Amino acid sequence: MRDHYYATQGALHIKYNLITSHNYLSHLVIYKLMLLPILLLSAVIVCNVLIQVYGTVWWLSWISRTFKRKNISQFSGIAIRLLSISFIFFSFLHAFQTIIWALLYLYFPESSIAFDSFSDAWYFSLVTFTSLGYGDIVLSGHWRLISGIEAINGIMLIGWSTALMFLLVQRFFKMVHDNQHNQ
Repeated sequence: MRDHYYATQGALHIKYNLITSHNYLSHLVIYKLMLLPILLLSAVIVCNVLIQVYGTVWWLSWISRTFKRKNISQFSGIAIRLLSISFIFFSFLHAFQTIIWALLYLYFPESSIAFDSFSDAWYFSLVTFTSLGYGDIVLSGHWRLISGIEAINGIMLIGWSTALMFLLVQRFFKMVHDNQHNQ
């Protein structure tokens, strides 16, 4: 009876080791399959942040040059022009960032099967980047997580642009306020 107990325990132990090693191997395969997308995802995030940084530096230098050259008497025309150009600039900047995400989705066969064309991938990226999330195109598996990270990236970058636009409006408000007190 005692030998039967040890034999049963040994068999259970071997079976448990086989199950856990199989789970370990399957998890290892899943992690290896996700490693390349995660590395490319990180590269896309870094690329988008660098685009935002260089866009911000260019925009700030352009705004500074414009404020130095213009006379306060031309204020309303300057404000309309700068706000309009800034809005268009940041819109194109974010459109370019979403194109990079769309190219990432098209690069991998697992995610590209959800898209019939580049315009579908770009549409999905625009909807995800802006956190609109219509849900008419959905990804499966770990690509759902990656599209969620795109939404986080988009919110952060759009928030960054919004802060810069607010800075511009605040500067205009300060100019009007200072101009009223100087008269």
